Amino acid sequence: MTHVPLYVYVLFLLLIWMGLSQCRPRRVRLERLAIMPVLMAIMGARGFDGLFVHASVADMIFALAGLGIGAAVGWRHVSGWRIAVEKAKRSLSLPGDIMMLVIILATFAFEFLLHAAAASHAAWFSASFVPPLAALVWAGFVGMSLGRNLHLISRYMSVPAQPADQAR
Repeated sequence: MTHVPLYVYVLFLLLIWMGLSQCRPRRVRLERLAIMPVLMAIMGARGFDGLFVHASVADMIFALAGLGIGAAVGWRHVSGWRIAVEKAKRSLSLPGDIMMLVIILATFAFEFLLHAAAASHAAWFSASFVPPLAALVWAGFVGMSLGRNLHLISRYMSVPAQPADQAR
């Protein structure tokens, strides 16, 4: 662990803080629902690109499968949530949930494992199954966040806007 740069520890603490903030009931503006899936996609793509020479067709197929499976899991996870929609404020009231903390920590652990394996020249890291598996897992994490937030956006959109004369 002495070869781990300081910024990795800082990033880890920031990610824990972000995940823990998702564990409490909160009000979220609609636009903020795009942040986590976009950040996870960028970090996953950069991580994959930094570890593997190039993405093959198989890697892309596995990534699409992971994205689809993850999105279905994320969509299903929030389907039973009781949420409140405030169209005037473009916001949702969400219950506390541990899912994003788990996704964030699992993503960090997965990427840390891959980087440690690459740095230590672990034999298994050069196996042909590693890049497609990495693409599947990374895209699965992105998909969980994306599916979760797309479901919340769809629920927000399904609530009709209250006419001005009926507003409180």
